[in-house]
Amino acid sequence: MSANRKLPDGYSQVDLTILQIDTVVDFDIYTWPPQAALPVLYRSKDLPFLEENRNRLTETQSGEVLILEDQSPRLTAYIERNLDRIVADPGIASKDKARVLYQTSLHLAKDILESPGAPEMLKRSEGVVRSTIGFILQGKDSFHWLLSLTSYDYYTYTHSVNVCTMGLALADQIGIRSQGELMDFGVGAIFHDVGKTKVSPGILRKRGPLTEAEWAEMKKHPEMGLALINPQSPFSNDSKAVILEHHERLDGTGYPAGKKDSEIHRFAKVAAIVDVFDALTSKRAYKDAIGSYPALKEMKEAVGTHFDDYYFRKFVILLGK
Repeated sequence: MSANRKLPDGYSQVDLTILQIDTVVDFDIYTWPPQAALPVLYRSKDLPFLEENRNRLTETQSGEVLILEDQSPRLTAYIERNLDRIVADPGIASKDKARVLYQTSLHLAKDILESPGAPEMLKRSEGVVRSTIGFILQGKDSFHWLLSLTSYDYYTYTHSVNVCTMGLALADQIGIRSQGELMDFGVGAIFHDVGKTKVSPGILRKRGPLTEAEWAEMKKHPEMGLALINPQSPFSNDSKAVILEHHERLDGTGYPAGKKDSEIHRFAKVAAIVDVFDALTSKRAYKDAIGSYPALKEMKEAVGTHFDDYYFRKFVILLGK
């Protein structure tokens, strides 16, 4: 698409490689020929996208097509349904797969926080977590492409995605290779802070220190998160442990139960490390972000009391690869 032409209002560009062959595309696809004043409908929604369509568009559109902006939610849903195929597609560069995967994860995390108890959220999260695992296991560069996309402006939904992504990579690094276990960890990680939806926004965004009463409310969010997902969805006990125990500390100073080392689920120990690292390296209302090295240096002081020494060392190695 010519760089000299301004995209018309109401349209968005889409990378053609995202459209998977032999899938039904539920949004209209437009092209914008050089001689045309406005985009032209190429293929209507609810029709299969065939190899001949991709070949023809590749020849004429330099890998870019357009959709109507008001059909963007349909594109998001399409990508989520076909994420496994996109991640496995050898024709898509790793950096582009990472971008699509991260953006899809952010959309999902937002939806989870808006409707944490909706039954479909578990199934959707399983699909995104499965794709994330598949991508990370493609090689060390895959994780670092995802890490490069990490948002350093702290929001609960970005934090949830970052903890899930970094946590899955760390889990693999420490030898958790079972697909089922990685799935359970990833689902727990992306849901780990849903209880914050029940905490007053004023407390979450407060610039100064929390009062004793405010801190008491904040410390309820793991239990409130578990209460939100418990009634309607078959979350595994391992996933629930991530939600409930990610603020527990080895010396018993954590919350909500003050559990100690051997009492804390190993998935929660993994989540605790990436949870604190992401919080330290993200800009928040009451503090600026710090760099990775200062964050790790600060966390090292709490190894053995707050964080598992072996898991922490593996995390340092992971970031340094």
